[in-house]
Amino acid sequence: MRTLPFFFSLSACSWMPHWACHYYRLETGSSFVVGSWSFSPFDSYVSMAVYSTLILLNLVSVVTVKPRITAAAFSGVLHVGIGVLHVYRLWSPFRFEVFGYAWSWNASLREVAIVLPFGLLCLYIAWRLYIAPASADR
Repeated sequence: MRTLPFFFSLSACSWMPHWACHYYRLETGSSFVVGSWSFSPFDSYVSMAVYSTLILLNLVSVVTVKPRITAAAFSGVLHVGIGVLHVYRLWSPFRFEVFGYAWSWNASLREVAIVLPFGLLCLYIAWRLYIAPASADR
């Protein structure tokens, strides 16, 4: 799988918008609300720590084989989780507010179309690396 370094680079980049969202809202004091959960500054710092860890894990996976299954699996599970949240929101609308603005139905649809398939791809790659670890050396 010669494309693995590119995949893990892309996976690292995929977490940057999520990280930047929390960074920006902290800098501006704006809101981030999902349903009845209004993120506190502490919640955003924790989110940024999680995203930073995922970014670093994926970047290390560009050049190192050992963390690749973990990086792909965690990225997959969390991307699928975000995607499923937006699928649920499309099916049963709830409050979703970013930077003081309502997140539109179309924006959730785009999240489903982009984040969910990428999460499934991450899980597929994690599974392939798990069943055929020798291919990760390439």
